[in-house]
Amino acid sequence: MKLSLLTAFCGLALFTAAHAAPPTPAAAPGLTSGTVLIGQSIVLTGPASEVGASYFKGQQLAIAEANAKGGVHGRKIELESIDDGYDPKRAEENTRKLIEEKQVFALFGHTGTGAVMAAQAIAEKAGVPMIAPLSGSDGLREKPAGNLFFLRASYADEMEKIVEHQATLGIGKIALLYQDDAFGKSSRRSFEEAMARHKLTPVVMLAVNPQSMEVAPAIAEIGRDKPMAVVLGTTGKLSAALVKGMYQANLRPQIFGLSVLSPALLRAELQNNIGGIVMTQIVPSPWNAKHSIVRQYRAALGDKIGEAHHASLEGYIAGRVLVEALRRAGKDLT
Repeated sequence: MKLSLLTAFCGLALFTAAHAAPPTPAAAPGLTSGTVLIGQSIVLTGPASEVGASYFKGQQLAIAEANAKGGVHGRKIELESIDDGYDPKRAEENTRKLIEEKQVFALFGHTGTGAVMAAQAIAEKAGVPMIAPLSGSDGLREKPAGNLFFLRASYADEMEKIVEHQATLGIGKIALLYQDDAFGKSSRRSFEEAMARHKLTPVVMLAVNPQSMEVAPAIAEIGRDKPMAVVLGTTGKLSAALVKGMYQANLRPQIFGLSVLSPALLRAELQNNIGGIVMTQIVPSPWNAKHSIVRQYRAALGDKIGEAHHASLEGYIAGRVLVEALRRAGKDLT
């Protein structure tokens, strides 16, 4: 969906005040005459933090950019961020705190499928908007919630492109390694559905515990089955551990990963040994300045241009969507 369409959608559907007898700004949680308080539970520490931290940096760029120009209708945006370490239980606790204690106006940029699932029920019951979560889970999209607004493509979209690409090339022996949590299970489902559409049968599908990082059994199974390609439904350091394990076992299948499989993390963990890895992306390249949004993102980075990252660009776009939705809604937010 184009940015202009999404911002219009968010602005009209989420924030537009009622025409008759609009409440004063103080009537809504998280609002003062000079600020609007937005909350998030986000992954800033732990083995899955690389993407979450980059997403957060991009959000901060967009919000700082807006605040430097006076905010939105005279209000500065305050972002209350609480780290959950990729733990859904902590994310649930954080969400309750943000809504019940901090009285945030909206939730923005929750990170990880498990965290979003844990937080969504709480947010929906409280009537709090939940905007641009970092999750492509199809389970969250099946029963659309009135308060939940996605920015990113779904994992089904990404898996379809991965499997379609392999089918076009005649690669039929495909395996899946996925992490044993809500995100991994969502990835598995999307993979199975995409394979069925292309009349392909997986060689093997193996779950790996993202906490223990015990990859040896999965690597051994891949060695026995010898697939032509391995799709990773994993994120963070688990992805790097699996790739490293395959390479150390002299296994060189074509490796495919979702957009949450960070190129920057793989480079850091694998150094120059990253050949043969393909991953989907749901935003333009942060190094391709032909896109207006990329030029604006790079300008916002300024002398930190070396920190350019796909997840950071996604966070910047998400922040711009939030700012634009608030702007289009007018001064009297509900």
